[in-house]
Amino acid sequence: MTRGFSLVEVLIAIVIFSVVVLALAGLAFQVARRTTRATDLALHMAMQLGAADHAATVPFDSLTQLLRPDTVWSGPVRITVRYVIVTQSTVRKNVYVITQTSVPGTHPDTIIIRRGMARDPIPLR
Repeated sequence: MTRGFSLVEVLIAIVIFSVVVLALAGLAFQVARRTTRATDLALHMAMQLGAADHAATVPFDSLTQLLRPDTVWSGPVRITVRYVIVTQSTVRKNVYVITQTSVPGTHPDTIIIRRGMARDPIPLR
């Protein structure tokens, strides 16, 4: 009777170990890729909400002068924000905040902000 492992047993153990390690490596790669994508999309949403806040706080008379396109790079990802101002009347405008990211599989997102000229306050009587 010999003690220890035969060469065949060692080779089978190495093959099983290799399959398990490759499966775990593939899983780790997918997790890292999805985490990166989620981070990029979170940055995209933060940029869009920031741009919408900016469009909502700019004075009505200065919309066309102060709302300019903006581009932000985060690593290989580019996020572009642009504004389209549509005049409804002399006291009403719609501001379209359009954001586009270079993350594959995404589409432009749009937020519509309806702006109106501030009314004169009612004097106290």
